[in-house]
Amino acid sequence: MTSELQLGIESVVVLSLYLALTILIGFVANSRSRSHSPNDYFLGGKTTGALLLFFTMQATQYSGNAFFGFTGMAYRSGLIWILAIPLIGLIITAQLSYAPRLYRLSHRFQYLTPGDFYAHRYQSKALRLIVAALTIVSMFPYLMIQAEATGHAVETLSSGALPFWSGVVGISVVMAIYISVGGWQGVIWTDALQGVLLTIAMLAATWTGLQMAGGLPHVLEYLSETKPSMLQAPADVESMTSQWLSLLIVSAIGFAMYPHAIQRIYAAKDETSLKRSFTMMLLVPFVLGGCTLLIGLTGLTLYPDLSIAESDRVFGYLLARLASEHHTLVLFVLCGLLAAIMSTASSVVLTLSSIFTRDIYQAAIRKDASQRELTMVGRVFTVVILFVVVLLSLNSSLTLWRLTEIKIEFLMQLFPPLILGLYWQRMERVSALAGLLTGSLVVAAMILSGFPRWWLFQAGLYGFFVNLAVCLLLPRLLSASKEEVASTAEIFQVLRQT
Repeated sequence: MTSELQLGIESVVVLSLYLALTILIGFVANSRSRSHSPNDYFLGGKTTGALLLFFTMQATQYSGNAFFGFTGMAYRSGLIWILAIPLIGLIITAQLSYAPRLYRLSHRFQYLTPGDFYAHRYQSKALRLIVAALTIVSMFPYLMIQAEATGHAVETLSSGALPFWSGVVGISVVMAIYISVGGWQGVIWTDALQGVLLTIAMLAATWTGLQMAGGLPHVLEYLSETKPSMLQAPADVESMTSQWLSLLIVSAIGFAMYPHAIQRIYAAKDETSLKRSFTMMLLVPFVLGGCTLLIGLTGLTLYPDLSIAESDRVFGYLLARLASEHHTLVLFVLCGLLAAIMSTASSVVLTLSSIFTRDIYQAAIRKDASQRELTMVGRVFTVVILFVVVLLSLNSSLTLWRLTEIKIEFLMQLFPPLILGLYWQRMERVSALAGLLTGSLVVAAMILSGFPRWWLFQAGLYGFFVNLAVCLLLPRLLSASKEEVASTAEIFQVLRQT
Protein backbone atom coordinates (compact mmCIF):
# COMPACT_ATOMS: atom_id res chain seq x y z
CA MET A 1 0.00 0.00 0.00
CA THR A 2 1.43 3.37 -0.99
CA SER A 3 1.93 6.06 1.64
CA GLU A 4 -0.52 8.33 -0.20
CA LEU A 5 -3.24 5.67 -0.15
CA GLN A 6 -2.54 4.85 3.48
CA LEU A 7 -2.80 8.51 4.45
CA GLY A 8 -6.00 8.81 2.47
CA ILE A 9 -7.58 5.85 4.26
CA GLU A 10 -6.43 6.95 7.71
CA SER A 11 -7.59 10.50 7.02
CA VAL A 12 -11.06 9.21 6.21
CA VAL A 13 -11.08 7.14 9.43
CA VAL A 14 -9.92 10.07 11.58
CA LEU A 15 -12.37 12.40 9.89
CA SER A 16 -15.25 9.98 10.44
CA LEU A 17 -14.40 9.50 14.13
CA TYR A 18 -14.09 13.23 14.72
CA LEU A 19 -17.38 13.99 12.99
CA ALA A 20 -19.07 11.23 14.96
CA LEU A 21 -17.75 12.85 18.17
CA THR A 22 -19.25 16.23 17.25
CA ILE A 23 -22.63 14.62 16.58
CA LEU A 24 -22.46 12.86 19.95
CA ILE A 25 -21.69 16.18 21.65
CA GLY A 26 -24.75 17.67 19.97
CA PHE A 27 -27.04 14.97 21.36
CA VAL A 28 -25.50 15.16 24.85
CA ALA A 29 -25.92 18.95 24.83
CA ASN A 30 -29.55 18.58 23.79
CA SER A 31 -30.23 16.14 26.63
CA ARG A 32 -28.80 18.60 29.16
CA SER A 33 -30.61 21.66 27.78
CA ARG A 34 -32.63 23.40 30.46
CA SER A 35 -35.40 24.58 28.15
CA HIS A 36 -36.42 24.90 24.50
CA SER A 37 -36.49 28.71 24.47
CA PRO A 38 -34.60 30.71 21.80
CA ASN A 39 -32.52 32.33 24.57
CA ASP A 40 -31.30 28.91 25.70
CA TYR A 41 -30.96 27.38 22.22
CA PHE A 42 -29.15 30.34 20.62
CA LEU A 43 -27.22 31.82 23.61
CA GLY A 44 -27.07 29.11 26.27
CA GLY A 45 -29.07 31.17 28.72
CA LYS A 46 -26.31 33.83 28.77
CA THR A 47 -24.21 31.95 31.33
CA THR A 48 -20.89 31.48 29.48
CA GLY A 49 -17.78 32.12 31.59
CA ALA A 50 -14.50 33.81 30.63
CA LEU A 51 -12.43 30.76 29.64
CA LEU A 52 -15.12 29.11 27.55
CA LEU A 53 -15.97 32.49 26.04
CA PHE A 54 -12.32 32.95 25.02
CA PHE A 55 -12.14 29.55 23.36
CA THR A 56 -15.36 30.06 21.42
CA MET A 57 -14.36 33.58 20.33
CA GLN A 58 -10.92 32.41 19.22
CA ALA A 59 -12.20 29.30 17.46
CA THR A 60 -15.01 31.08 15.63
CA GLN A 61 -13.10 34.23 14.69
CA TYR A 62 -10.19 32.46 12.99
CA SER A 63 -10.67 29.17 11.20
CA GLY A 64 -10.81 27.99 7.59
CA ASN A 65 -9.80 31.42 6.38
CA ALA A 66 -6.74 31.24 8.67
CA PHE A 67 -5.57 27.86 7.37
CA PHE A 68 -6.33 28.58 3.73
CA GLY A 69 -7.39 32.20 3.09
CA PHE A 70 -4.74 33.82 5.31
CA THR A 71 -1.97 31.44 4.24
CA GLY A 72 -2.91 31.92 0.59
CA MET A 73 -2.76 35.69 1.09
CA ALA A 74 0.65 35.33 2.79
CA TYR A 75 1.88 33.25 -0.17
CA ARG A 76 0.81 35.96 -2.63
CA SER A 77 2.05 38.87 -0.48
CA GLY A 78 5.32 37.71 1.08
CA LEU A 79 6.92 39.27 4.15
CA ILE A 80 4.58 42.26 4.14
CA TRP A 81 1.93 39.86 5.49
CA ILE A 82 3.56 40.48 8.87
CA LEU A 83 0.95 43.22 9.00
CA ALA A 84 -1.51 40.42 9.82
CA ILE A 85 -0.35 40.77 13.44
CA PRO A 86 -1.46 44.40 13.90
CA LEU A 87 -4.47 43.65 11.67
CA ILE A 88 -5.79 41.05 14.10
CA GLY A 89 -4.91 43.32 17.01
CA LEU A 90 -6.98 46.10 15.43
CA ILE A 91 -9.95 43.74 15.12
CA ILE A 92 -9.85 43.08 18.86
CA THR A 93 -9.47 46.83 19.55
CA ALA A 94 -12.49 47.63 17.38
CA GLN A 95 -14.55 45.04 19.25
CA LEU A 96 -13.46 46.46 22.59
CA SER A 97 -14.72 49.90 21.50
CA TYR A 98 -18.30 48.67 21.75
CA ALA A 99 -18.33 45.32 23.61
CA PRO A 100 -18.68 46.46 27.27
CA ARG A 101 -21.39 49.03 26.54
CA LEU A 102 -23.29 46.68 24.23
CA TYR A 103 -23.11 43.93 26.85
CA ARG A 104 -24.75 46.16 29.46
CA LEU A 105 -27.66 46.83 27.13
CA SER A 106 -27.98 43.20 26.07
CA HIS A 107 -28.09 42.11 29.71
CA ARG A 108 -30.65 44.76 30.69
CA PHE A 109 -32.94 44.43 27.64
CA GLN A 110 -32.38 40.75 26.77
CA TYR A 111 -30.97 41.12 23.26
CA LEU A 112 -30.73 37.93 21.22
CA THR A 113 -29.48 39.15 17.83
CA PRO A 114 -27.48 42.14 16.54
CA GLY A 115 -30.74 43.44 15.08
CA ASP A 116 -32.23 43.68 18.58
CA PHE A 117 -29.86 46.53 19.41
CA TYR A 118 -30.59 48.49 16.23
CA ALA A 119 -34.35 47.99 16.54
CA HIS A 120 -34.37 48.98 20.22
CA ARG A 121 -31.91 51.88 20.05
CA TYR A 122 -33.60 53.50 17.06
CA GLN A 123 -37.15 52.22 17.59
CA SER A 124 -37.21 50.97 14.00
CA LYS A 125 -38.62 47.70 12.62
CA ALA A 126 -37.29 48.63 9.19
CA LEU A 127 -33.76 48.92 10.55
CA ARG A 128 -34.10 45.48 12.17
CA LEU A 129 -35.06 43.91 8.84
CA ILE A 130 -32.32 45.72 6.89
CA VAL A 131 -29.64 44.71 9.38
CA ALA A 132 -30.90 41.11 9.31
CA ALA A 133 -30.91 40.94 5.50
CA LEU A 134 -27.50 42.59 5.16
CA THR A 135 -25.99 40.28 7.77
CA ILE A 136 -27.38 37.08 6.25
CA VAL A 137 -26.29 38.00 2.72
CA SER A 138 -22.84 39.16 3.87
CA MET A 139 -22.14 36.01 5.85
CA PHE A 140 -22.88 33.58 3.03
CA PRO A 141 -19.41 34.18 1.50
CA TYR A 142 -17.96 33.43 4.93
CA LEU A 143 -19.73 30.09 5.08
CA MET A 144 -18.54 29.39 1.55
CA ILE A 145 -14.97 29.96 2.76
CA GLN A 146 -15.39 27.28 5.41
CA ALA A 147 -17.03 24.83 3.02
CA GLU A 148 -14.41 25.35 0.30
CA ALA A 149 -11.57 25.06 2.83
CA THR A 150 -12.97 21.68 3.86
CA GLY A 151 -13.21 20.56 0.25
CA HIS A 152 -9.60 21.56 -0.46
CA ALA A 153 -8.35 19.83 2.69
CA VAL A 154 -10.17 16.56 2.06
CA GLU A 155 -9.16 16.45 -1.61
CA THR A 156 -5.48 17.20 -0.90
CA LEU A 157 -5.00 14.97 2.12
CA SER A 158 -6.72 11.99 0.50
CA SER A 159 -4.44 12.40 -2.55
CA GLY A 160 -7.51 12.90 -4.71
CA ALA A 161 -9.26 9.73 -3.51
CA LEU A 162 -12.01 11.91 -2.05
CA PRO A 163 -13.18 14.67 -4.41
CA PHE A 164 -13.62 18.31 -3.45
CA TRP A 165 -17.41 18.03 -3.29
CA SER A 166 -17.34 15.19 -0.75
CA GLY A 167 -15.66 17.42 1.84
CA VAL A 168 -18.12 20.27 1.21
CA VAL A 169 -21.20 18.04 1.43
CA GLY A 170 -19.98 15.78 4.25
CA ILE A 171 -19.04 18.51 6.69
CA SER A 172 -22.28 20.39 5.99
CA VAL A 173 -24.43 17.35 6.73
CA VAL A 174 -22.67 16.73 10.05
CA MET A 175 -22.96 20.38 11.10
CA ALA A 176 -26.65 20.41 10.21
CA ILE A 177 -27.14 17.51 12.62
CA TYR A 178 -25.20 18.68 15.65
CA ILE A 179 -26.21 22.35 15.39
CA SER A 180 -29.91 21.66 14.98
CA VAL A 181 -29.82 19.11 17.80
CA GLY A 182 -27.44 20.73 20.31
CA GLY A 183 -27.84 24.47 19.69
CA TRP A 184 -25.53 26.81 21.62
CA GLN A 185 -24.40 24.18 24.09
CA GLY A 186 -23.47 21.77 21.31
CA VAL A 187 -21.57 24.50 19.47
CA ILE A 188 -19.71 25.92 22.46
CA TRP A 189 -18.68 22.54 23.87
CA THR A 190 -17.13 21.62 20.56
CA ASP A 191 -15.56 25.09 20.35
CA ALA A 192 -13.59 24.46 23.54
CA LEU A 193 -12.05 21.34 22.04
CA GLN A 194 -11.66 22.96 18.63
CA GLY A 195 -9.97 26.07 19.99
CA VAL A 196 -7.21 23.99 21.60
CA LEU A 197 -6.79 21.79 18.52
CA LEU A 198 -6.67 24.81 16.21
CA THR A 199 -3.82 26.47 18.12
CA ILE A 200 -1.70 23.34 18.57
CA ALA A 201 -2.23 22.25 14.95
CA MET A 202 -1.23 25.64 13.57
CA LEU A 203 1.94 25.80 15.68
CA ALA A 204 2.92 22.22 14.89
CA ALA A 205 2.38 22.56 11.15
CA THR A 206 4.29 25.85 11.02
CA TRP A 207 7.32 24.52 12.89
CA THR A 208 7.51 21.22 10.99
CA GLY A 209 6.99 22.88 7.62
CA LEU A 210 9.79 25.34 8.28
CA GLN A 211 12.16 22.52 9.21
CA MET A 212 11.32 20.66 5.99
CA ALA A 213 12.11 23.83 4.02
CA GLY A 214 15.52 24.10 5.72
CA GLY A 215 14.67 26.50 8.51
CA LEU A 216 13.73 30.17 8.48
CA PRO A 217 17.23 31.49 7.57
CA HIS A 218 17.30 29.23 4.50
CA VAL A 219 13.78 30.26 3.49
CA LEU A 220 14.67 33.95 3.68
CA GLU A 221 17.95 33.41 1.81
CA TYR A 222 16.20 31.44 -0.94
CA LEU A 223 13.52 34.11 -1.38
CA SER A 224 16.07 36.93 -1.41
CA GLU A 225 17.77 35.22 -4.35
CA THR A 226 14.76 34.00 -6.32
CA LYS A 227 11.82 36.24 -5.29
CA PRO A 228 13.29 39.39 -3.71
CA SER A 229 10.02 41.29 -4.20
CA MET A 230 8.40 38.99 -1.65
CA LEU A 231 10.68 40.36 1.06
CA GLN A 232 10.20 44.01 0.20
CA ALA A 233 7.67 46.60 1.28
CA PRO A 234 5.57 48.40 -1.35
CA ALA A 235 7.67 50.79 -3.43
CA ASP A 236 5.92 54.02 -2.39
CA VAL A 237 3.43 55.52 0.04
CA GLU A 238 0.61 55.35 -2.50
CA SER A 239 1.09 51.62 -3.01
CA MET A 240 1.35 51.04 0.73
CA THR A 241 -1.89 52.92 1.29
CA SER A 242 -3.87 51.29 -1.51
CA GLN A 243 -2.65 47.75 -0.83
CA TRP A 244 -2.36 47.65 2.96
CA LEU A 245 -3.63 50.65 4.90
CA SER A 246 -7.01 50.30 3.24
CA LEU A 247 -7.00 46.57 3.99
CA LEU A 248 -6.12 47.13 7.65
CA ILE A 249 -8.98 49.57 8.21
CA VAL A 250 -11.56 47.55 6.30
CA SER A 251 -10.54 44.29 7.99
CA ALA A 252 -10.42 45.73 11.50
CA ILE A 253 -13.93 47.19 11.29
CA GLY A 254 -15.46 44.46 9.13
CA PHE A 255 -14.19 41.50 11.18
CA ALA A 256 -15.23 43.31 14.37
CA MET A 257 -18.83 43.30 13.14
CA TYR A 258 -19.13 39.53 12.80
CA PRO A 259 -22.66 38.76 14.02
CA HIS A 260 -21.51 35.58 15.79
CA ALA A 261 -18.88 37.63 17.65
CA ILE A 262 -21.59 40.04 18.78
CA GLN A 263 -23.71 37.14 20.00
CA ARG A 264 -20.79 35.88 22.06
CA ILE A 265 -20.76 39.26 23.78
CA TYR A 266 -24.43 38.75 24.60
CA ALA A 267 -23.75 35.21 25.91
CA ALA A 268 -21.23 36.26 28.60
CA LYS A 269 -22.46 35.61 32.13
CA ASP A 270 -21.17 39.00 33.32
CA GLU A 271 -19.07 41.97 32.20
CA THR A 272 -16.00 40.75 34.12
CA SER A 273 -16.02 37.46 32.18
CA LEU A 274 -16.34 39.39 28.93
CA LYS A 275 -13.33 41.62 29.67
CA ARG A 276 -11.19 38.67 30.80
CA SER A 277 -11.93 36.80 27.58
CA PHE A 278 -10.83 39.82 25.53
CA THR A 279 -7.64 40.09 27.60
CA MET A 280 -6.78 36.51 26.66
CA MET A 281 -7.64 37.27 23.03
CA LEU A 282 -4.73 39.74 22.86
CA LEU A 283 -2.34 36.76 22.53
CA VAL A 284 -4.06 35.48 19.39
CA PRO A 285 -2.60 37.97 16.85
CA PHE A 286 0.97 36.86 17.52
CA VAL A 287 0.15 33.16 17.16
CA LEU A 288 -2.20 33.35 14.19
CA GLY A 289 -0.53 36.20 12.31
CA GLY A 290 2.97 34.80 12.79
CA CYS A 291 2.03 31.25 11.80
CA THR A 292 0.16 32.21 8.63
CA LEU A 293 3.08 34.40 7.55
CA LEU A 294 5.63 31.62 8.08
CA ILE A 295 3.45 29.06 6.28
CA GLY A 296 3.11 31.43 3.33
CA LEU A 297 6.90 31.95 3.14
CA THR A 298 7.49 28.21 3.48
CA GLY A 299 5.05 27.60 0.64
CA LEU A 300 6.88 30.10 -1.55
CA THR A 301 10.06 28.10 -1.00
CA LEU A 302 8.62 24.64 -1.56
CA TYR A 303 6.03 25.56 -4.24
CA PRO A 304 7.32 28.74 -5.90
CA ASP A 305 5.07 28.83 -8.96
CA LEU A 306 1.48 28.30 -7.78
CA SER A 307 -1.29 30.14 -9.59
CA ILE A 308 -3.59 32.54 -7.75
CA ALA A 309 -6.27 29.88 -7.41
CA GLU A 310 -3.74 27.24 -6.31
CA SER A 311 -2.22 29.54 -3.69
CA ASP A 312 -5.31 29.10 -1.51
CA ARG A 313 -4.32 25.42 -1.26
CA VAL A 314 -0.71 26.01 -0.18
CA PHE A 315 -1.43 24.78 3.35
CA GLY A 316 -2.93 21.56 1.98
CA TYR A 317 0.06 21.04 -0.32
CA LEU A 318 2.37 21.51 2.65
CA LEU A 319 0.52 18.90 4.68
CA ALA A 320 0.58 16.44 1.78
CA ARG A 321 4.35 16.87 1.57
CA LEU A 322 4.75 16.33 5.31
CA ALA A 323 2.68 13.14 5.23
CA SER A 324 5.46 10.73 4.31
CA GLU A 325 7.74 11.62 7.25
CA HIS A 326 5.25 13.04 9.75
CA HIS A 327 2.23 10.82 9.30
CA THR A 328 0.77 11.16 12.79
CA LEU A 329 1.32 14.91 12.84
CA VAL A 330 -0.59 15.37 9.58
CA LEU A 331 -3.54 13.40 10.94
CA PHE A 332 -3.51 15.56 14.06
CA VAL A 333 -3.37 18.74 11.99
CA LEU A 334 -6.25 17.39 9.92
CA CYS A 335 -8.32 17.23 13.12
CA GLY A 336 -7.24 20.76 14.01
CA LEU A 337 -8.14 21.99 10.55
CA LEU A 338 -11.57 20.42 10.64
CA ALA A 339 -12.07 21.70 14.17
CA ALA A 340 -11.25 25.23 13.08
CA ILE A 341 -13.56 25.12 10.09
CA MET A 342 -16.47 23.57 11.92
CA SER A 343 -16.23 25.87 14.93
CA THR A 344 -16.62 28.97 12.81
CA ALA A 345 -19.16 27.57 10.38
CA SER A 346 -21.37 26.16 13.12
CA SER A 347 -21.31 29.43 15.06
CA VAL A 348 -22.18 31.46 11.97
CA VAL A 349 -25.00 29.10 11.01
CA LEU A 350 -26.45 29.23 14.52
CA THR A 351 -26.25 33.03 14.52
CA LEU A 352 -27.89 33.37 11.11
CA SER A 353 -30.63 31.00 12.23
CA SER A 354 -31.28 33.20 15.26
CA ILE A 355 -31.34 36.30 13.06
CA PHE A 356 -33.86 34.78 10.66
CA THR A 357 -35.99 33.46 13.53
CA ARG A 358 -36.03 36.64 15.63
CA ASP A 359 -35.61 39.47 13.12
CA ILE A 360 -37.57 38.12 10.17
CA TYR A 361 -39.89 35.26 11.15
CA GLN A 362 -41.01 36.60 14.54
CA ALA A 363 -40.83 40.29 13.64
CA ALA A 364 -42.55 40.17 10.24
CA ILE A 365 -44.28 36.79 9.81
CA ARG A 366 -45.45 35.25 13.10
CA LYS A 367 -45.41 37.79 15.91
CA ASP A 368 -47.33 35.50 18.28
CA ALA A 369 -45.18 32.39 17.66
CA SER A 370 -44.48 30.28 20.75
CA GLN A 371 -40.97 29.82 22.13
CA ARG A 372 -40.92 26.18 21.02
CA GLU A 373 -42.04 27.15 17.52
CA LEU A 374 -39.29 29.75 17.21
CA THR A 375 -36.68 27.22 18.26
CA MET A 376 -37.98 24.75 15.68
CA VAL A 377 -37.87 27.42 12.96
CA GLY A 378 -34.24 28.07 13.87
CA ARG A 379 -33.43 24.38 13.48
CA VAL A 380 -35.12 24.17 10.08
CA PHE A 381 -33.38 27.32 8.83
CA THR A 382 -30.04 25.78 9.87
CA VAL A 383 -30.56 23.01 7.33
CA VAL A 384 -31.70 25.47 4.65
CA ILE A 385 -28.64 27.67 5.10
CA LEU A 386 -26.22 24.77 4.80
CA PHE A 387 -27.98 23.44 1.70
CA VAL A 388 -27.64 26.81 -0.06
CA VAL A 389 -24.00 27.13 1.03
CA VAL A 390 -23.18 23.74 -0.49
CA LEU A 391 -24.71 24.74 -3.83
CA LEU A 392 -22.81 28.04 -3.93
CA SER A 393 -19.50 26.55 -2.79
CA LEU A 394 -19.49 23.89 -5.50
CA ASN A 395 -19.73 26.60 -8.17
CA SER A 396 -17.48 29.36 -6.79
CA SER A 397 -14.77 30.96 -8.95
CA LEU A 398 -13.43 33.51 -6.42
CA THR A 399 -10.37 33.17 -4.19
CA LEU A 400 -11.05 32.64 -0.50
CA TRP A 401 -9.54 36.01 0.32
CA ARG A 402 -11.76 37.80 -2.20
CA LEU A 403 -14.82 36.19 -0.60
CA THR A 404 -13.53 37.49 2.74
CA GLU A 405 -13.13 41.02 1.40
CA ILE A 406 -16.66 41.14 -0.03
CA LYS A 407 -18.09 40.02 3.30
CA ILE A 408 -16.25 42.51 5.51
CA GLU A 409 -16.85 45.45 3.15
CA PHE A 410 -20.58 45.08 3.68
CA LEU A 411 -20.39 44.20 7.38
CA MET A 412 -18.36 47.31 8.19
CA GLN A 413 -21.36 49.44 7.17
CA LEU A 414 -23.05 48.29 10.38
CA PHE A 415 -20.37 49.95 12.52
CA PRO A 416 -21.26 53.69 12.34
CA PRO A 417 -24.88 53.31 13.55
CA LEU A 418 -23.66 50.89 16.24
CA ILE A 419 -20.81 52.95 17.68
CA LEU A 420 -22.62 56.29 17.38
CA GLY A 421 -25.75 54.75 18.85
CA LEU A 422 -23.74 53.65 21.90
CA TYR A 423 -21.84 56.91 22.47
CA TRP A 424 -23.90 59.76 20.95
CA GLN A 425 -27.35 60.36 22.41
CA ARG A 426 -28.32 62.67 19.56
CA MET A 427 -27.93 59.93 16.94
CA GLU A 428 -31.40 59.07 15.59
CA ARG A 429 -33.35 56.65 13.39
CA VAL A 430 -33.44 58.34 9.97
CA SER A 431 -29.70 59.04 10.08
CA ALA A 432 -28.92 55.42 10.97
CA LEU A 433 -31.12 54.12 8.15
CA ALA A 434 -29.79 56.59 5.60
CA GLY A 435 -26.15 55.98 6.53
CA LEU A 436 -26.45 52.19 6.43
CA LEU A 437 -28.30 52.16 3.11
CA THR A 438 -26.10 54.69 1.31
CA GLY A 439 -22.91 53.03 2.50
CA SER A 440 -24.10 49.59 1.38
CA LEU A 441 -25.26 50.93 -1.99
CA VAL A 442 -21.87 52.53 -2.62
CA VAL A 443 -20.14 49.20 -1.94
CA ALA A 444 -22.56 47.23 -4.12
CA ALA A 445 -22.36 49.75 -6.97
CA MET A 446 -18.55 49.78 -7.04
CA ILE A 447 -18.26 45.98 -6.92
CA LEU A 448 -20.94 45.35 -9.56
CA SER A 449 -19.54 48.03 -11.88
CA GLY A 450 -16.09 46.44 -11.82
CA PHE A 451 -14.38 48.89 -9.45
CA PRO A 452 -13.86 46.93 -6.20
CA ARG A 453 -10.87 49.19 -5.61
CA TRP A 454 -10.45 52.77 -6.87
CA TRP A 455 -7.37 54.94 -6.40
CA LEU A 456 -6.18 54.37 -2.81
CA PHE A 457 -9.04 52.53 -1.18
CA GLN A 458 -11.37 49.55 -1.42
CA ALA A 459 -15.09 49.90 -2.10
CA GLY A 460 -15.92 49.15 1.52
CA LEU A 461 -13.96 52.13 2.78
CA TYR A 462 -15.67 54.56 0.39
CA GLY A 463 -19.02 53.20 1.54
CA PHE A 464 -17.93 53.60 5.14
CA PHE A 465 -16.87 57.24 4.63
CA VAL A 466 -20.23 58.05 3.04
CA ASN A 467 -22.06 56.13 5.76
CA LEU A 468 -20.22 57.91 8.57
CA ALA A 469 -20.70 61.35 6.98
CA VAL A 470 -24.44 60.82 6.72
CA CYS A 471 -24.64 59.56 10.31
CA LEU A 472 -22.72 62.58 11.62
CA LEU A 473 -24.46 65.28 9.57
CA LEU A 474 -28.13 64.31 9.46
CA PRO A 475 -28.73 64.32 13.26
CA ARG A 476 -27.80 68.02 13.23
CA LEU A 477 -30.64 68.66 10.80
CA LEU A 478 -33.30 66.23 12.07
CA SER A 479 -35.06 65.64 15.38
CA ALA A 480 -35.92 62.26 16.87
CA SER A 481 -39.52 61.29 17.64
CA LYS A 482 -40.77 61.44 21.23
CA GLU A 483 -40.82 57.64 21.34
CA GLU A 484 -37.21 57.43 20.24
CA VAL A 485 -36.11 60.21 22.63
CA ALA A 486 -37.66 58.36 25.58
CA SER A 487 -36.08 55.04 24.58
CA THR A 488 -32.67 56.66 24.02
CA ALA A 489 -32.81 58.35 27.43
CA GLU A 490 -33.46 54.98 29.10
CA ILE A 491 -30.59 53.37 27.14
CA PHE A 492 -28.07 56.03 28.13
CA GLN A 493 -29.16 55.84 31.73
CA VAL A 494 -28.19 52.14 31.67
CA LEU A 495 -24.88 52.96 29.92
CA ARG A 496 -23.97 55.52 32.58
CA GLN A 497 -24.34 52.95 35.33
CA THR A 498 -21.12 51.29 36.53
